[in-house]
Amino acid sequence: MIEGYSFTMERVPDNYCVDDPEIKEVQDMDSGAILTVQDVIGADKDRLIRLRMNLAEAGEEREDKYTCPICGVGVYLVCRRRGDEKRFYFRHRVEIGNCPAVTREPLSKEEIEARKYNGAKESRAHIRMKEILAESISRDPDFSDLQIEKVWKGMERATWRKPDVSAVWRNKIRVAFEVQLSTTFLHVIAQRRVFYRNQGGLLCWVFKTFDIEAARMTQEDIFHNNNRNLFLASEKTLRASKECGALMLDCRWAEPKAGSEAVSWGWNGRLAAFSEMTLDQNGQRVFLSDRDSLDASEIHAADESVFKKRFAAWWASGDRGDAEWESFRREFRRRRVILPRWPREATGVLNALYTAKEGRPVGWDHPKFISAAHTVAGSHKKVLRAFRAALRAYGRASQIKAEDAEGRWARKVAAYKEKLAARDPDYERDRNFDSLIAYLFPETWSILSREEEV
Repeated sequence: MIEGYSFTMERVPDNYCVDDPEIKEVQDMDSGAILTVQDVIGADKDRLIRLRMNLAEAGEEREDKYTCPICGVGVYLVCRRRGDEKRFYFRHRVEIGNCPAVTREPLSKEEIEARKYNGAKESRAHIRMKEILAESISRDPDFSDLQIEKVWKGMERATWRKPDVSAVWRNKIRVAFEVQLSTTFLHVIAQRRVFYRNQGGLLCWVFKTFDIEAARMTQEDIFHNNNRNLFLASEKTLRASKECGALMLDCRWAEPKAGSEAVSWGWNGRLAAFSEMTLDQNGQRVFLSDRDSLDASEIHAADESVFKKRFAAWWASGDRGDAEWESFRREFRRRRVILPRWPREATGVLNALYTAKEGRPVGWDHPKFISAAHTVAGSHKKVLRAFRAALRAYGRASQIKAEDAEGRWARKVAAYKEKLAARDPDYERDRNFDSLIAYLFPETWSILSREEEV
């Protein structure tokens, strides 16, 4: 984890659609189905922002995915931001005057773009970023034919592009590097992606700074459609490029983290050479960490960790109502884990193993850890084998030895070891809890199951 680059995922609404959209339904041009905009927009932000890009690119190719069912005009997704909240709605590509849903602003997007951004492209910061990229690329022998603001010609003059910096990578593919400092319309991003894809090139966006919590919609459009990777260039990356003799970029990606009550997201990243990147020309993506391949399993693991923490906190609270227990039983069943009918039936095993894991009494009103250990050995003999495995799994030997000032525990261990070796039925482990131990305490289960195989 890079210090100073953690963030918490924004609150996820039930639906990212605005409350009262002008266009209330869209027609899916593949299936012909009429869909509510709430169903299309949904609550999955990553999927939604990718859909935004897909619709924008489809519009550039004149192949609309969704249309307004009233007037038949193609539609695309627009973001409305109020404070920290972002909501989305559909807008007509053009207003032809025959639809009750009016979604266009009086100014065209070209007029707005011309007024707001014409002077921003050649700011001092933008010029320096181009210089950093160009000098960094010049140090990399895998690049050739370095160009700065050289026109990239397409079939039609109107579609020609002039990337900030471009160069040929390993004599195979020309890469266009575009510096992103300010807001850019979605359709501009989509146009560039479509152009470079059609020309057999590859577009790589480079940022000066990026903060996911305060990100402009433009940055999110690029980030989510680039496998949730982004690249920063700076004086630091220029020094690294000179030292390594290769184009070095500051690579960042998002990954799920298990909190106490919910999955949050945090940055990970490092300086990396361009040669380490995966180049996806068809998808117009350049990435170091393949989040699309990893996220499903990682998010699942984070979700499971959150669930385990939630259950552990509830159990430790001592407020174990039957209704909450029944709710947990259903959640455990979905995970193919068996909880007994009543909480009291699991008291011994859960108190014992949580105590071993935490290194303090959990579920019992004891002053010391060793007092809980005596309770396990004396009153919960069928849990003792699992408890011993947990003591090893969580490294509690030194703690329990330090608290055994009078040697009572040592004498008790010597006595019960004979009982365990003789397979005394009073100490026979209750196997009804196997799935629960394996799920909640996998480190303990690993030791316990190995011991019983011998």
